Amino acid sequence: MPTFQQLRYLLALADTLSFSRAAELCHVTQPTLSIQLKELEARLGTKLVERTRARVLLTPVGAEIARRARNISAEIDDIRDIARREDPHAMQSLLRMGVVHTVGAYVLSIAMPMLRRDFPETRIHVREERSKELQDHLADGQYDVILLPELPVREDFISYVLMAEPLHLVVPQDHRLAGCTTIAPEDLAGETILTMERSHGSNNDVAELCQEVGAIQASDFVGTTLDTLRQMVAAGMGISLLPALYVRSEVMREELVQAIPLRALAPTRSICMAWRRSSPRAETYIDFANTISGCLKPWGAAV
Repeated sequence: MPTFQQLRYLLALADTLSFSRAAELCHVTQPTLSIQLKELEARLGTKLVERTRARVLLTPVGAEIARRARNISAEIDDIRDIARREDPHAMQSLLRMGVVHTVGAYVLSIAMPMLRRDFPETRIHVREERSKELQDHLADGQYDVILLPELPVREDFISYVLMAEPLHLVVPQDHRLAGCTTIAPEDLAGETILTMERSHGSNNDVAELCQEVGAIQASDFVGTTLDTLRQMVAAGMGISLLPALYVRSEVMREELVQAIPLRALAPTRSICMAWRRSSPRAETYIDFANTISGCLKPWGAAV
């Protein structure tokens, strides 16, 4: 039977696709890691890794075994942490967090100082991916928790709404609305509104606002990142509605555009944290989520 250490080496190789980086990650020499993986292949009687001069790949069997090994690794980590401490609210020593790029940096830049204060013994590993991949990798044990700008619909997840984040109007500095402290929704009549791809949940609220006030949702340009939308606004292609945390981080220091809150009907997006329903660490994740939510409260909308 394979040893847990051998499975850990396989997981490191799956994450890095590099023998040298995997060995560094596992704090062993590269020959040690290579020998152990060859022994793992011998024990299982199948090839797990394809290695050429150009690249390293897992075989289909190797990828499936690595996927299942992640679940084993996550359970073992939970067992170790539970055995180490009697306090059911004590946070685990390593928290693997997946984030969407339109959320992660802006949430964590606010919350991380408080998280470090409240959970000093926890190391937080953060990785960015798309929403679908985050949810898939949470389900298979690669992540402990994920941050999303939407509520996951999977029944095997528990979701916690950290904040309802309002969207602020962003206009060029020479726009007719620039200089206003707040904007009435009817002031958007006739304006062209640039939006993100349809997969982003807040777009439905933006579409409804455009329809209600007589604004035009742009159809000839769709942004893939918040930075792209900000740059298109600066270029005079239209105006946009961007999340408050992004505005705080990126727009307020921008000289070419200006952000203005809406007085009413402001669309919002739900910033959510999710974890597996089966996780034995659910109580600690609620504590973690409560800390983040408290940090975000000044920038949230009423829910």
